[in-house]
Amino acid sequence: MNEDAAGPAETTIRRMGLRSGGWIGYDEESVFVQPAEEQGYKIARGDIARITLNPIEWDLVVMSLLLVGIGGYVVFTRNPLVGVGFLVVGLWSAYRTYTKRYELVLYVDEQPKPVSVHPTHPKECHATIGELIRAEGEGGRTEAT
Repeated sequence: MNEDAAGPAETTIRRMGLRSGGWIGYDEESVFVQPAEEQGYKIARGDIARITLNPIEWDLVVMSLLLVGIGGYVVFTRNPLVGVGFLVVGLWSAYRTYTKRYELVLYVDEQPKPVSVHPTHPKECHATIGELIRAEGEGGRTEAT
């Protein structure tokens, strides 16, 4: 084995859980994403172009509530079976929209699709990774949004 004279480099990865299982972590040089049942990956801090925190998709919330409202109207005035169908689809859509709230999106240079995760503490995770990006961006390369 050929090791450095200083010995093996040690790094401390600070982790934060994801709502769907797994974790997102970071150290001074990289961000690590380990989904629950998928292979994890490492993103170099300098490759992250920007990050965003999307609180909720309001268009889907409005659509879900409209489906529930239409379903309720149809149940009481027209056809109860069709109305229940609208109610079920509207409630399912509202539930899915709620579970996908506070999506943290990492835009990576030279990657066509951004990395999106749902941390258990999204605002804290966004602030921490944003500080990491800003520290890298002091050289004028990247910035956090």
